[in-house]
Amino acid sequence: MFFSRLITFALVSLSVTTLAIPTSTTNSLLDSERYHEDHRRHHPSSGTNSHASASASGVKRKATQTAVATFAVLGAATDLARCPVEQMACPITSLTESELAAAGDDVPWECISPQEDLYSCGGCATLGTGIDCTAIAGVDSVSCTAGTCLVHSCQSGFLPTSDLQACNVDSNTTDSTLIA
Repeated sequence: MFFSRLITFALVSLSVTTLAIPTSTTNSLLDSERYHEDHRRHHPSSGTNSHASASASGVKRKATQTAVATFAVLGAATDLARCPVEQMACPITSLTESELAAAGDDVPWECISPQEDLYSCGGCATLGTGIDCTAIAGVDSVSCTAGTCLVHSCQSGFLPTSDLQACNVDSNTTDSTLIA
């Protein structure tokens, strides 16, 4: 009885110790690059010589830090200050580049997943770098897969294109309202 409790205790201790070992949270090179970029933003160096110089009072001076931009331009692929990994910040309303530059950081934005977002597939639809898959003419059923719109079915009178990214008017349809 004593040995079975001892063995059980040893196994539980081993499993708890094994679970407590830290593991890497970055699964890919892209995640690693984003981690290091985020680390540089929060811990900027003061240049190549970051050692404090002596002062007359003998008190150690604070290292001078250079200002680091907190936010990237809206629509940038990496903007860890605004959105988590695998997402990007897009303005909520459509803007041109000049309007975006003039507005500065006062533009309302949202985080999107450009690889799967139906309304901003492949990038920010509001900036013209992505596509609103639901706005494809004649589409009935559509998805965003790997940043590309994938048409599953088209409305009556339309047929999917061979690459499944759009719907064309069915040439066999005689309804004149479909041809515009």
